[in-house]
Amino acid sequence: VLVTGASGRTGSLIVSRLLEGGAGKIKVRALVRSKEGEERLRSHLGALADHRLELVHGDVTTPSSLEGVFNGVDAVIIAAGAIPRISKASLAGMIAKKAMSFGRSSAMPSFWFDKGGSPELVDWQGQRHQVDAAKMAGVKHVVLVSSMAGTQPDHFLNTSMDDLVLWKRKAERYLIASGLPYTIIHGGRLLPHAGRTERVPGRRRQLHVAVDDALMDDGRDFNQLPREDLADVCVQCLLEPDARNVSFDLGSGPEGAGQVYDGNFSELLAQLGSMTCSYETAADEIELPRRPARGGARGGA
Repeated sequence: VLVTGASGRTGSLIVSRLLEGGAGKIKVRALVRSKEGEERLRSHLGALADHRLELVHGDVTTPSSLEGVFNGVDAVIIAAGAIPRISKASLAGMIAKKAMSFGRSSAMPSFWFDKGGSPELVDWQGQRHQVDAAKMAGVKHVVLVSSMAGTQPDHFLNTSMDDLVLWKRKAERYLIASGLPYTIIHGGRLLPHAGRTERVPGRRRQLHVAVDDALMDDGRDFNQLPREDLADVCVQCLLEPDARNVSFDLGSGPEGAGQVYDGNFSELLAQLGSMTCSYETAADEIELPRRPARGGARGGA
């Protein structure tokens, strides 16, 4: 199994899960972009780094750097994604406005991306390069880590982050059209949030599946998700035949509430019935880019 974006916060958890005993004897190839990314992944893995792991370097925005990376793998988990950087000045302004309005202000912080990999470059062109490489190499299954809000062009993740999720959604449509067997997972707000380092353990919450951003709009606050649970489900998708050619949203309830997820992915997936996300919404008709891009980062999700 190849994992791209392997040095990122979610990607490194996916690699860990694959290397742990519960995933069987799966051999893992981890794609990182730099020596720093390799060191970060090795530090995260500890002793697991020497167990069935092959580390390779490449940049998903540069197709020539991916030559040979996809050869000889049966499945790919794509966890690479653009990384938004928060503007500290806008954050201070937002806090001040909320304080002056006694919490009534709707002001939001602004974001930027490092030069060299906007959402268009990473989440669209980079994903497209990976799909092309996977198809050429004869990969049998692609699991794509994506995000909720793909049906909502006016969502904060799109209006304030260079149409981040709309570019991801365009890549999803490209993967589906490629003919490769796929699973697409739209995770909710990932825990821990960006900038936070405390661990949010998996398998302590009830997980919920749905389609077309329904978990964002039903008022039950199920649009959040521990990264550990997302990594767990990514690996289980490789082992569950019914997960193929399905696109779904994944969220969780509060810790300890409801029927805590026990790892029975077949039972969780069965809640979808025959449903899968639609790609015939108004969001799919939007021409991108809608506004000038602000750079980009090429890290893991």
